Amino acid sequence: MEHLKKERLTIHGQGDHITTDAGRIYYELEGSGPPVFLVPGGPGASHSHYHPWFSTLAKSHTVVYFDNLGTGASDRLVSQRDYTVQRYAFDIEALRSALGFEKIKLIGLSFGSLPALEYTTQHSSHVHSLVISNGHLNAATWQEGNIDNVNHEIRTLFPEVWSQMLELRSQGVLSGVSQYQALYEGLLADLNWVDPWHHPSLYQTDDPRDDPNYDVYLGFIGEDPEWTVTGTLQGYDPSPKLAKCNVPTLIVTGRYDRVTPPAIAYKIQEAFPPNHAQLIIFERSAHRPWVEETEKYFDVVTKFLG
Repeated sequence: MEHLKKERLTIHGQGDHITTDAGRIYYELEGSGPPVFLVPGGPGASHSHYHPWFSTLAKSHTVVYFDNLGTGASDRLVSQRDYTVQRYAFDIEALRSALGFEKIKLIGLSFGSLPALEYTTQHSSHVHSLVISNGHLNAATWQEGNIDNVNHEIRTLFPEVWSQMLELRSQGVLSGVSQYQALYEGLLADLNWVDPWHHPSLYQTDDPRDDPNYDVYLGFIGEDPEWTVTGTLQGYDPSPKLAKCNVPTLIVTGRYDRVTPPAIAYKIQEAFPPNHAQLIIFERSAHRPWVEETEKYFDVVTKFLG
């Protein structure tokens, strides 16, 4: 791990930009071979915490890390309402074209599954294969997982905190304000792991641009993001287009993922043509099997990517 740590520090921050109609997109390349694009989660997070884990794929692929507009070293958009799934899918195509790749492999991580799915429905001729890693299908599954299921966990496991949240709401405080988020964020961080006390640390940089951009989060999810979807994600559903999609697809999730639980993974599988998408559940993982079951995760993903 120490060797990878030094390698990832050399890689991170040493990338380049492409220019789109809305601003510059930052990217980094690692390895050689067929390109695999990592579509970051969030929304509002940079790609930085995927170092050094996905260096494993660089043994056989060119790994393309990038920051969505509004995150990391990429440019910010003017309005929160400018952040849309369609915009992010457009930016994947802009990056593919600028880098000169004819076909790409996609890994949509968590929220990144949404622009990855959207891109696949729009540009299937450029997609060799698709991996949905602990991801979402649409606005309804975001409501089901990130909001309703997380609130259920807080209500049942942390009733003393839940009562404080309800008291704030009784005063008209929405879940997007800092007072509410201060209660929420620490609990969500714990719910991302099978064991919140014993797990590897995610890479954090000293660059303030890599800090989560809350404007992006509120743009996609809305001003009351831990209660209901009212942002640009509202109503989004690629299911009708996925029913006609024949891109080879692998869906993976963690058995104990409270944010995108296995029930959501099954819904994604069912959105594709019958018997088309593979589904694998990692039995000792929550939201990040690439951290909690690293060897097995990359064995499965590498074999699928070919």
